[in-house]
Amino acid sequence: MRTIVLVDDHKIVRQGVKGLLEDEPDFQVIGEAANGRAGIELAAELKPDILITDLMMNGLSGLDLTREVRQRTPQTKVIILSMYDDWGYVDRALKDGAKGYVLKGSGIDELITAIRRVMDGECYLSPCIQGGSDK
Repeated sequence: MRTIVLVDDHKIVRQGVKGLLEDEPDFQVIGEAANGRAGIELAAELKPDILITDLMMNGLSGLDLTREVRQRTPQTKVIILSMYDDWGYVDRALKDGAKGYVLKGSGIDELITAIRRVMDGECYLSPCIQGGSDK
């Protein structure tokens, strides 16, 4: 069973992603947080396999959250779920320790693929931003 924590400041996003991920028999969403600080505490407490976070949130950003989680709970792999496809954000997320970056415009199948690949030790970027390092 792959355990997942969701962090997004929009409740409807968390609920929607949770509902879709729980259709996968080997995924279990074990916690949700509405901000970065709560996400850090939840990750430290629950030690999930995967933490999926929004990039832009009030207060602590997804980048700040990623750095903190990677330091406090290094076994937890972070995937950024964002509407921003700018390579600068992607690059910063990877440098801060994210193992995946999925655009919110993607379908649930892509997020599931990202989770599976990250759990297998790979890094995953949405296909339309993979060539961004050339920008």
